[in-house]
Amino acid sequence: MENLMVNISANSFWLRWEQSLNQTLNYGINLFPRILLATILVLLGVLIGKIIAKLVSRFFDKIGVDHFLGRLGNIEVLNKTPLRFRSGKIIAKLIYYFFFFLFVLIAVDVLEVQALSEIITLVFTYLPRLISAIFVFLLGIFLADLLRGFVRTACYSMDIPAASLISNLVFYFIFVNIALIALEQSGIETGFIQINLSIILAGIMLAFAIGYGAASKPLLSNILSGYYNRNKIQVGDTIKIDEVEGIVVAIDSGSFTVKTDEKTWVTLPLHKLTTEKYALIKSDDSDEMDR
Repeated sequence: MENLMVNISANSFWLRWEQSLNQTLNYGINLFPRILLATILVLLGVLIGKIIAKLVSRFFDKIGVDHFLGRLGNIEVLNKTPLRFRSGKIIAKLIYYFFFFLFVLIAVDVLEVQALSEIITLVFTYLPRLISAIFVFLLGIFLADLLRGFVRTACYSMDIPAASLISNLVFYFIFVNIALIALEQSGIETGFIQINLSIILAGIMLAFAIGYGAASKPLLSNILSGYYNRNKIQVGDTIKIDEVEGIVVAIDSGSFTVKTDEKTWVTLPLHKLTTEKYALIKSDDSDEMDR
């Protein structure tokens, strides 16, 4: 009786083992074509990605993207980071990985691996948002740098002091806003950051406006005087003002220079033409005019 029970148990074990082996073999036989197809799809993605990346790289070489990215690398904010934007190949590489992940996603769907498919889908869905956020950030920094140069040049042309400070404030104001837009584009919640930064920036700008306005009062007076008096005196006129008499040899936005008989040059602010009495002999008229 005991021998019979042992034989039945042994037969049952071998039967279950045989069934398990058959199931494994059948699963492997059914899975092999899908593995082969998935491998082909991944290789196809690598091939197509490389071809498109190469075409994009050549196109960027023709339109001069390297020059644009080189200018980005020279911007002070980016130059202090380990990032280097010296070649359009970095964009071509991103395009390559985009197509690679696309075909990997298709291959995972063929394999019917649900967990891996969800992870790849998440990465593939987020990648375009990340690329667009990087593009917005870089383009915004480039435009902010152009505006900084424009503001600096305008300040220098009007003889406004602290031109570099003003232009840098403009740049960093735009930079912060562009960074927030890029973060929002990438899917990061920026509401709390925006509220706090708005308060901080408003305080800084108000303090700067009050301080700079008080410090620039004489300068603004000269600029306005230059605007209203620009047709009253010309280079070559003889003028007597504030115990200074001589020939006007130079005029700018805030002052004018007089060459006296003693061969000395005296620079006077333009607002004196409004606040002081002066005598003027026009270079093309011998009549003396009192103002």
